[in-house]
Amino acid sequence: SLDPELTLTKTVAITNDVAPTGASLGDELTYTFSVANTGNVTISNITIDDALTSTTELSITPSTLLPGETGTVTVTYTIDQDDVNAGGIENSASATGDSPTGTDDVNDISDNGDETVDGPDPDTDPTNDPTVITIPTNPELSIIKTSSLDTGTDGVANEGDIITYTYTVTNTGDVTVFDVSVNESAANFTGTGTLPNPIYVSGGSDEDGEGDLEDMIVGIGTIVYTATYVLTQEDIDTGIVTNQATVDGTDPSGNPTSDDSDDPMDTTSDDDPTDTVITQEPSISLIKTVLPLTDTNGDGIAGSIDDIITYVFIVENTGNVTLTDIQVQDALPGLILTGGPIAQLLPGQIDNSTFSATYQITQADLDIGSVTNSANVSSERLGGNPGDPSDDITDTSDDPNDNSNNDDNGDGEPDDPTVVILNSIFDLEVVKSVDELRPVVGAEVTFTIEVANIGNVTATNVVIDEQIPSGYVFVSAITTAGTYSEFDGEWTIGQLNPDQVEILQITVEVLGFGDYVNTAFVGNADGGIDVNPGDNEDSAAVDPICLTIYNEFSPDGDGVNETFVIDCLERFPDNKLEVYNRWGNIVYSKNGYLNDWNGVSNGRAVINQSDELPVGTYYYVLDLGDGSEPRVGWLYINRRN
Repeated sequence: SLDPELTLTKTVAITNDVAPTGASLGDELTYTFSVANTGNVTISNITIDDALTSTTELSITPSTLLPGETGTVTVTYTIDQDDVNAGGIENSASATGDSPTGTDDVNDISDNGDETVDGPDPDTDPTNDPTVITIPTNPELSIIKTSSLDTGTDGVANEGDIITYTYTVTNTGDVTVFDVSVNESAANFTGTGTLPNPIYVSGGSDEDGEGDLEDMIVGIGTIVYTATYVLTQEDIDTGIVTNQATVDGTDPSGNPTSDDSDDPMDTTSDDDPTDTVITQEPSISLIKTVLPLTDTNGDGIAGSIDDIITYVFIVENTGNVTLTDIQVQDALPGLILTGGPIAQLLPGQIDNSTFSATYQITQADLDIGSVTNSANVSSERLGGNPGDPSDDITDTSDDPNDNSNNDDNGDGEPDDPTVVILNSIFDLEVVKSVDELRPVVGAEVTFTIEVANIGNVTATNVVIDEQIPSGYVFVSAITTAGTYSEFDGEWTIGQLNPDQVEILQITVEVLGFGDYVNTAFVGNADGGIDVNPGDNEDSAAVDPICLTIYNEFSPDGDGVNETFVIDCLERFPDNKLEVYNRWGNIVYSKNGYLNDWNGVSNGRAVINQSDELPVGTYYYVLDLGDGSEPRVGWLYINRRN
């Protein structure tokens, strides 16, 4: 009987193995199809149908086989990504031919030619197993995580500033990965705020038809995600925010694949957390201000000796980290500082009530006119070394009322010392008096000069100018302090303390003519500008009893009362003196008399000129030459020899 039969064997071999070794993407496979006529009749028009390798039927050589003959054909195929995603290639071919009695009536499904291989056998027929080549797969994702801190316009990290994270995912395996997602884990996050939530931005493709773009083909682009995080003060105090994200996906077989993010800035290892270093800028500011001066000592003057100055210290955290154990130091001798320490001060926080100080004004302060000094503030910072002074945050105080804004310590903050202007009063007072206002010419009078410091500032190098005028002749001087020189008229006192009074007494002889107004004034004083210069000088004067005519003299050569004296006659240079004897004869006459007549006649011939007049009573007529009535009277010449 006729028994037409074909047997098709399909084998595969890697004929161009690109890296890596073994079946992989891009390898060239050669499929060999062998058709044997295993029947007892000739089979003609034999073709092979293989959907993997060709879209058309394959012709074998020879295409007509006698019983027992075999025909072959080879086809090459390049492994593509779909093959890799599938993990291999599995398929069968079919052979078809014509028997002598029919058309396409002989066929066979290919077998892999190795019955020892435990392969797929869907119909339990070991002669038609599909030809299989397995492709090893390595699903793998890589995620790079970077961070950027936006410190705003001030360039300083502050609470509320934003860290932006960028997650870049790459398919580093050899199969498509589906449903890629990026997640943060609280377990790997050191921040104290809300955990960042990554959000898809770009990249990827929809390979599974689910309507998203979170599938990744091998070697084609990346998927980018971003997240933001709001800084907390605790983060800044720590100085770093560390976290690590995870990317997850599914390979074509439905198996999960994942990777922990890597920080590209850390080249020492892979899959390390991303560190966002926060620049800590600790800074502190101290303002030392003063309350308005008051009259605490009851002398009616605010800001004088023993009054109390009250200082207020304003401490501000001008940096971006929390400060602790804040202390204020003030080295002004005598100052009493109270309050503190401040346990903690957050950035931007101001404390104006913890520290204060009082200081009692001294005489030395008043002499200077002000109290000037600075205070210092020091603090620790969280995470610092409390035992290391070099780690302290410090500042020198500033006076808010001083606009010069000197930065002596170079910290960018003004450090002007606090200056308290005191109510310094520099006032010297000179008072002068005389003990006899109407002395006779030739008498002695005493001038008393008192100089008093009626201000509250010490005066130094005090000199009182006390020039004796021409109407007097210096006799003597005594003083309670310093020295007086009659030659230059200076009373040198030196230092004169507030409320101190010193006295100079000068005794002089009153002359018959000259200047009788005696003025004393402050010639020099250091320590300030006198607030009341009007009391820096005083005058006293006498009005001598003048034109006293001494109506007796004794020109006897004993040196006493030798001439006829008329007080103050020097004031009347146009005077004329005439002297008559009892008979009315003129015995002496002189224009511009100078108190120098010694009883010698210069009269008419009846009395010889240059003759001494005898003892007796004479009559004088004195014309002052000023238009007033002449003075007349009797005088007596007495001689003892």
